[in-house]
Amino acid sequence: MVSKNKMRQFLPYIHFLRGVAILYVVAVHARGFASYWESSPDTYKFLDTFSDPSEGNGTTLFLFIGGFLFQHLSRHQFDFRKYLTQKFKNLILPYLIISIPLIWLRLHTPFDTPALPEDFSERSTLHKAGHFLLTGSHLPPFWFISTIILFYFTAPLLHAIDTGKFYLYVFPFIMVLCLFTFRPEHNANPLLSYLHYIPIYILGMATSYYKDKILTDDPKLFYGFLILYALMCVAELAGWITTPRNTRFEDVLDGAIVFNAYLLKTIILCFLWLTFFYRVRNQNLSSLELLGSYSFGLFFVHYFFISISRKIFELGGIPFDFSLLTYVMYFLLILMASMLTVYFIKKITGRYSRYLIGS
Repeated sequence: MVSKNKMRQFLPYIHFLRGVAILYVVAVHARGFASYWESSPDTYKFLDTFSDPSEGNGTTLFLFIGGFLFQHLSRHQFDFRKYLTQKFKNLILPYLIISIPLIWLRLHTPFDTPALPEDFSERSTLHKAGHFLLTGSHLPPFWFISTIILFYFTAPLLHAIDTGKFYLYVFPFIMVLCLFTFRPEHNANPLLSYLHYIPIYILGMATSYYKDKILTDDPKLFYGFLILYALMCVAELAGWITTPRNTRFEDVLDGAIVFNAYLLKTIILCFLWLTFFYRVRNQNLSSLELLGSYSFGLFFVHYFFISISRKIFELGGIPFDFSLLTYVMYFLLILMASMLTVYFIKKITGRYSRYLIGS
């Protein structure tokens, strides 16, 4: 039987939101680059609008969820030592277990990525290994892990600012500044990623703080966000949004002042999905529940299948040239392979699977 405390802590609409977030992550990574869509560039542009790789809908959703749950679970009592121990077991330890053999492979086989410094090959083996671990550059999605760890270490500060006065009088200015920042180049700098995304995390905290006022069964708020999001998508497809896709945080540090319309759009999407799932919170959405439960495991394993499949195609001399149909088939294949992997790891290792893949 589930305890009353566990029932109070479990929020089905947030669990559904987590399921959608991991779908965005897998879908964006499976879609690949514009060069994979030479015969269907318009389809790529359309998908680009709704999956938004500039900010990453999945990334923004996960950080929004993280802030929401952090405030919800720690607002009455916060033990930093217990909190950090739990995060180490469920995220940092799986990251280390998966990263160590992968880093060994990167160090002993040819490997190149734009996320690495130009003089990387001249550095010592220990320096290279440390760089991989601290930046997550040994696998493209792992920049997120190296960044989210900074959120965990600053949790006491985040808990301290969890007050109505901060959200009302200080946070609005931080949020405005956030809309003029961007992700760092190649996601290669965890500190800049942290500075860019910390307002999104705090926005999730603020939403949880005021959830009794924000989340209602009145559909007006949901339809308002739906209209706003649709208008921004239309504006982007029409070319009215002119924010350069390649703007980076480093440009901001050099003095560039550019409004990040893509980040605003992903924030609207967070509230769109949140208000939608709150309205259907009592529905049986078993597929999303499963995705929510598997989300961290799927995050850790899905890119391995993408990398392996790309290598197989490359060795076979078969170019990636997606159409909408072939992309959907490929995406579903990656998703199913990842879910089966998580399922069998959980089946074999039981409760210890959290220490291996975070699920």
